Amino acid sequence: METCKICKGDQDSKHYKGFNICTECADLMEDLMSEYFLRTLRHEGSDTKTGYLKYLENGKQFLSDYQRIRKHSKRHLKHMEEHVHEEMQKGAEGGKQRYLERLLQAINWLERCPEFYNYYFKEYYVCPGCGASIFDHYDKQDVGDWLMITCGKCDTVIKKYFSPKFVS
Repeated sequence: METCKICKGDQDSKHYKGFNICTECADLMEDLMSEYFLRTLRHEGSDTKTGYLKYLENGKQFLSDYQRIRKHSKRHLKHMEEHVHEEMQKGAEGGKQRYLERLLQAINWLERCPEFYNYYFKEYYVCPGCGASIFDHYDKQDVGDWLMITCGKCDTVIKKYFSPKFVS
Protein backbone atom coordinates (compact mmCIF):
# COMPACT_ATOMS: atom_id res chain seq x y z
CA MET A 1 0.00 0.00 0.00
CA GLU A 2 1.27 3.48 -0.86
CA THR A 3 1.69 6.33 1.61
CA CYS A 4 -0.27 9.59 1.52
CA LYS A 5 2.01 12.52 0.61
CA ILE A 6 0.20 14.81 3.04
CA CYS A 7 -0.37 12.88 6.29
CA LYS A 8 2.02 9.95 5.68
CA GLY A 9 -0.82 7.51 6.44
CA ASP A 10 -1.97 4.65 4.24
CA GLN A 11 -3.43 5.71 0.91
CA ASP A 12 -6.74 3.86 0.79
CA SER A 13 -7.70 4.90 -2.75
CA LYS A 14 -6.59 7.15 -5.64
CA HIS A 15 -8.37 10.48 -5.82
CA TYR A 16 -5.96 12.55 -7.90
CA LYS A 17 -3.97 10.91 -10.68
CA GLY A 18 -0.26 11.25 -10.01
CA PHE A 19 -0.73 12.43 -6.42
CA ASN A 20 -0.77 9.92 -3.56
CA ILE A 21 -3.43 11.45 -1.33
CA CYS A 22 -5.66 9.46 1.05
CA THR A 23 -9.43 9.92 1.27
CA GLU A 24 -9.33 12.05 4.42
CA CYS A 25 -6.70 14.38 2.96
CA ALA A 26 -8.59 14.48 -0.36
CA ASP A 27 -11.64 15.74 1.55
CA LEU A 28 -9.48 18.42 3.15
CA MET A 29 -8.09 19.37 -0.26
CA GLU A 30 -11.66 19.78 -1.54
CA ASP A 31 -12.34 22.19 1.35
CA LEU A 32 -9.20 24.20 0.55
CA MET A 33 -9.70 24.14 -3.21
CA SER A 34 -13.37 25.16 -3.06
CA GLU A 35 -12.50 28.17 -0.91
CA TYR A 36 -9.65 29.10 -3.24
CA PHE A 37 -11.75 28.59 -6.38
CA LEU A 38 -14.47 30.92 -5.09
CA ARG A 39 -11.98 33.55 -3.92
CA THR A 40 -10.18 33.45 -7.27
CA LEU A 41 -13.39 33.74 -9.25
CA ARG A 42 -14.62 36.62 -7.11
CA HIS A 43 -11.32 38.50 -7.37
CA GLU A 44 -10.40 37.73 -10.97
CA GLY A 45 -13.93 37.93 -12.30
CA SER A 46 -14.39 41.45 -10.99
CA ASP A 47 -10.99 42.64 -12.16
CA THR A 48 -10.72 40.99 -15.59
CA LYS A 49 -11.55 44.03 -17.71
CA THR A 50 -9.35 46.27 -15.61
CA GLY A 51 -6.49 43.79 -16.03
CA TYR A 52 -6.99 43.60 -19.77
CA LEU A 53 -7.07 47.38 -20.11
CA LYS A 54 -3.83 47.53 -18.14
CA TYR A 55 -2.37 45.03 -20.60
CA LEU A 56 -3.43 47.10 -23.58
CA GLU A 57 -2.21 50.34 -22.02
CA ASN A 58 1.05 49.11 -20.54
CA GLY A 59 1.94 46.43 -23.07
CA LYS A 60 2.50 43.93 -20.27
CA GLN A 61 1.82 40.25 -20.77
CA PHE A 62 -1.74 39.39 -19.74
CA LEU A 63 -1.89 36.08 -17.90
CA SER A 64 -3.78 33.19 -19.43
CA ASP A 65 -6.60 31.57 -17.46
CA TYR A 66 -4.27 28.64 -16.77
CA GLN A 67 -1.76 30.95 -15.09
CA ARG A 68 -4.40 33.03 -13.34
CA ILE A 69 -5.55 30.12 -11.20
CA ARG A 70 -2.27 30.14 -9.21
CA LYS A 71 -1.83 33.89 -9.17
CA HIS A 72 -2.92 34.30 -5.53
CA SER A 73 -2.25 30.81 -4.19
CA LYS A 74 0.42 31.94 -1.71
CA ARG A 75 -1.87 34.63 -0.32
CA HIS A 76 -4.69 32.08 0.00
CA LEU A 77 -2.48 29.59 1.83
CA LYS A 78 -1.24 32.30 4.21
CA HIS A 79 -4.84 33.40 4.87
CA MET A 80 -6.01 29.83 5.49
CA GLU A 81 -3.03 29.04 7.71
CA GLU A 82 -3.69 32.15 9.83
CA HIS A 83 -7.38 31.22 10.07
CA VAL A 84 -6.54 27.66 11.18
CA HIS A 85 -4.11 28.93 13.83
CA GLU A 86 -6.75 31.38 15.11
CA GLU A 87 -9.30 28.58 15.41
CA MET A 88 -6.76 26.35 17.21
CA GLN A 89 -5.97 29.16 19.68
CA LYS A 90 -9.67 29.43 20.52
CA GLY A 91 -9.33 26.00 22.09
CA ALA A 92 -10.76 23.61 19.54
CA GLU A 93 -11.20 20.11 20.93
CA GLY A 94 -11.83 16.58 19.71
CA GLY A 95 -12.87 16.21 16.09
CA LYS A 96 -12.55 19.93 15.35
CA GLN A 97 -8.97 19.96 16.68
CA ARG A 98 -8.09 16.92 14.56
CA TYR A 99 -9.69 18.54 11.49
CA LEU A 100 -7.67 21.74 12.01
CA GLU A 101 -4.41 19.80 12.51
CA ARG A 102 -5.00 17.81 9.31
CA LEU A 103 -6.03 20.95 7.43
CA LEU A 104 -2.75 22.55 8.50
CA GLN A 105 -0.89 19.51 7.11
CA ALA A 106 -2.71 19.93 3.80
CA ILE A 107 -1.86 23.65 3.70
CA ASN A 108 1.81 22.92 4.37
CA TRP A 109 1.83 20.28 1.62
CA LEU A 110 0.25 22.72 -0.86
CA GLU A 111 3.01 25.22 -0.08
CA ARG A 112 5.56 22.59 -1.10
CA CYS A 113 3.53 21.36 -4.09
CA PRO A 114 1.94 24.41 -5.79
CA GLU A 115 1.66 22.54 -9.11
CA PHE A 116 -1.33 20.76 -7.56
CA TYR A 117 -3.41 23.91 -8.20
CA ASN A 118 -2.96 23.59 -11.95
CA TYR A 119 -3.64 19.85 -11.81
CA TYR A 120 -6.78 20.30 -9.73
CA PHE A 121 -8.23 23.16 -11.76
CA LYS A 122 -7.22 21.95 -15.24
CA GLU A 123 -10.83 21.18 -16.16
CA TYR A 124 -12.27 24.40 -14.74
CA TYR A 125 -10.63 27.24 -16.70
CA VAL A 126 -13.30 27.32 -19.39
CA CYS A 127 -16.84 26.04 -19.66
CA PRO A 128 -16.91 22.58 -21.25
CA GLY A 129 -20.26 23.45 -22.85
CA CYS A 130 -19.63 26.78 -24.58
CA GLY A 131 -15.91 27.49 -24.06
CA ALA A 132 -16.47 30.75 -22.11
CA SER A 133 -13.78 31.79 -19.63
CA ILE A 134 -14.98 30.77 -16.19
CA PHE A 135 -13.35 33.93 -14.80
CA ASP A 136 -15.59 36.13 -16.92
CA HIS A 137 -18.81 34.12 -16.86
CA TYR A 138 -19.81 32.19 -13.76
CA ASP A 139 -22.70 31.93 -11.34
CA LYS A 140 -22.89 30.19 -7.99
CA GLN A 141 -25.89 28.89 -6.15
CA ASP A 142 -26.69 26.73 -3.15
CA VAL A 143 -28.74 23.64 -3.99
CA GLY A 144 -29.50 21.71 -0.83
CA ASP A 145 -26.15 20.72 0.69
CA TRP A 146 -24.26 21.55 -2.51
CA LEU A 147 -22.61 24.72 -3.77
CA MET A 148 -22.86 24.76 -7.57
CA ILE A 149 -20.53 26.78 -9.82
CA THR A 150 -22.14 27.15 -13.24
CA CYS A 151 -21.34 28.90 -16.50
CA GLY A 152 -22.97 32.32 -16.63
CA LYS A 153 -23.55 31.97 -20.37
CA CYS A 154 -25.00 28.47 -20.84
CA ASP A 155 -25.72 27.29 -17.25
CA THR A 156 -23.45 24.21 -17.53
CA VAL A 157 -22.31 22.93 -14.11
CA ILE A 158 -18.56 23.55 -13.87
CA LYS A 159 -17.97 22.23 -10.34
CA LYS A 160 -20.04 21.30 -7.33
CA TYR A 161 -18.88 21.22 -3.74
CA PHE A 162 -20.51 19.50 -0.79
CA SER A 163 -21.34 22.26 1.66
CA PRO A 164 -23.72 21.06 4.38
CA LYS A 165 -25.43 23.63 6.58
CA PHE A 166 -25.17 22.73 10.25
CA VAL A 167 -27.78 23.80 12.78
CA SER A 168 -26.27 24.69 16.14
